[in-house]
Amino acid sequence: MPAASNACLISTYTQTCCFEEDKAPSDYVSSDEDQAESSGRKFHYEHKGERNYDTNASAFEDLSVARQLVEQSEKTSEIASYESLPEAAKHEKFFRSAFEILIKDGVFSATSRKNKVNEWVNPEELEKVLELDVNPGPSSHGKLLDLMKTVIKYSVKTGHPYFVNQLFSSVDPYGLVGQWLADALNPSVYTYEVSPVFSLMEEHVLTQMRSIVGFPGGSGDGIFCPGGSMANGYAISCARHYAFPQIKTQGLASCPRLVLYTSEDAHYSIKKLAAFEGLGSDNVYLIKTDARGRIIPEDLRAQIEKTLLEGAVPFMVSATSGTTVLGAFDPLPAIADICTEYKMWLHVDAAWGGGALVSRKHRHLLNGIER
Repeated sequence: MPAASNACLISTYTQTCCFEEDKAPSDYVSSDEDQAESSGRKFHYEHKGERNYDTNASAFEDLSVARQLVEQSEKTSEIASYESLPEAAKHEKFFRSAFEILIKDGVFSATSRKNKVNEWVNPEELEKVLELDVNPGPSSHGKLLDLMKTVIKYSVKTGHPYFVNQLFSSVDPYGLVGQWLADALNPSVYTYEVSPVFSLMEEHVLTQMRSIVGFPGGSGDGIFCPGGSMANGYAISCARHYAFPQIKTQGLASCPRLVLYTSEDAHYSIKKLAAFEGLGSDNVYLIKTDARGRIIPEDLRAQIEKTLLEGAVPFMVSATSGTTVLGAFDPLPAIADICTEYKMWLHVDAAWGGGALVSRKHRHLLNGIER
């Protein structure tokens, strides 16, 4: 998200807007436009307010000029715009300058022990620094490059060696380049026709992942989820369909009151997605945990029996392997036995602890997940 959020922020400054017929380009002034005049670009406006560009700039053939371009682009007042496609004459200099900032400031400086994890500023002050309001006119390339530096400066450097939140990893150079490649190609992996390479890549990666965690020969199926919350939502939907297939066509009205069970220390997304999917958060029964934060099977059984007395239907248990605060692993074999007895779906939220499956030493913590 940080990357997507930053991209959205930057795109706010690059929205192309129609110029008013009675104004010249000089009437739209960016903060850095008084530093230098744009070279190699002439703007012509027709009476109808349309913009045409006449340029004598050429594509850059010698990569050795990259650093020089960075220095020039940081000072340029060249207007940021594009009609439908990126053009080397208009955008290559900006690309190279932006990549230089990303690599130097966003990667290496951001992960250096000599620098801070975060430059803290109060929200009110940060809003002023970022200039989040939409500009009345277009911005310049220099303005956008300055914005990139500002975004990096005031962002939390999650790849910094002193940033130790359990949900983040260091910057993977190869993964980062892979993400840049994917963003440049902008694939949507829903059919082979529109994304042949990534469609095949997805299937092979999933097969390898299944093999690594223990599926014989990588057999089975799987999908990539946008996050742990949505993965839990998929699980609730699958469990509900397994218990009452008609819900797909007839909706919730065709089902009795359904109840699912999860740890009192489970992730909040279980209740959230139960609400999203029409079950209601009150129908998520929280099971007591022991001193180590693990579900107590006896309380699970008691809650199921209570549900049956209420005339409702127990249909799912969402166990957790690696709870958010304590990192507890629920006793999956005992929970699986209860699910078998009451014919319920067993889901394991292993968003944090699932990595133990690739560890010979800790794999036993997820014994029973295969059930």
